[in-house]
Amino acid sequence: MAEEKYPEKDMLSMDYASALERVGGDESFLETLLDLYFEDFPEKYGQLQKAIGQKEFDLIFKLGHGLKGSSATLSLTFLQEASFHMEMAGKEKNIKKANKALTHLEEGFKRLKDFLSKKEGQVQLQK
Repeated sequence: MAEEKYPEKDMLSMDYASALERVGGDESFLETLLDLYFEDFPEKYGQLQKAIGQKEFDLIFKLGHGLKGSSATLSLTFLQEASFHMEMAGKEKNIKKANKALTHLEEGFKRLKDFLSKKEGQVQLQK
C-alpha cells in the first residue's frame, strides 16, 4: 500500500492572488466569502469529530467533500488537501486516516487565521 501524502508543512495556507482573481478582484466580496467560511468551518469540524467518533463514514465523506469544495473555491490550498484526505477516509472507511485528516484540518484552519491576520496587518500598513 502506498504511503498517504498529506499536506506539506510549507504548503500555502491561501493563494490570496488566485482567490482574488476568482472573485473578479473584489476584495470586499472575498472578505465576505472568507467570513462565511469562518462561520461554517467550526460547525463542520464539530460534525466531523462526531461522525468520526461514531464511525459514520458516509457523513465523513460528505463533510470532507463539502469542505474540499469550499476550500478550493477560496484557494485555501492546505485545507483543500486536508479535506480531500478526509473525503477519502470516508470513502475508504478508514478511521485512522480520518483522525489524521482531522488533525490537519485543525492545523490548516489555525494557519489560515494566522495568515489572514498578518495579511490584514499588511493592508492596514499600506493605507
